[in-house]
Amino acid sequence: MKRKLSIVGMVVVTISVFFWVYSSSVRADFSNTGVMIYKPGAPIDDSNFIDVTSQIPALGGTVLEGNPIIKIRFDTPPVPDANTVHGVFEQIHPAKIRIVFPFDEHIQVLHGILKITDSAGKITYLSPGDSYFIAQGTVILWEVLTPIFQKSFLDYTHH
Repeated sequence: MKRKLSIVGMVVVTISVFFWVYSSSVRADFSNTGVMIYKPGAPIDDSNFIDVTSQIPALGGTVLEGNPIIKIRFDTPPVPDANTVHGVFEQIHPAKIRIVFPFDEHIQVLHGILKITDSAGKITYLSPGDSYFIAQGTVILWEVLTPIFQKSFLDYTHH
């Protein structure tokens, strides 16, 4: 139980640090209506994304094959409790990563192909327009099969 709490604590700290660093420079521009539109297809310009490759272990991942580069952009301003984040995730280079999800996550694939294998061995391929929900604590095998993979995400961390 202590190990689980310390992992959750690391995730909360990691997310809080991300918010602090990126709050003014990495958020996407909102229109005056507060609406953000993501359309599957061509990759989103990643010039204002931040490299978080070194945070793969803190985000529950263990790289098994490949040399992925992970970048992120938060599209919401920081929230006081830092339990919820939203943005765009990018992985450059195919790779296989074992992930113990440190948060609930709902995504929509924007670009690229993702293969996920759940703990029962069920394999699912996701392409632009597809979405998933994965519960906090779930273990999956995550395999990006294309040179660039991008997803829009909404994550919620339980304490």
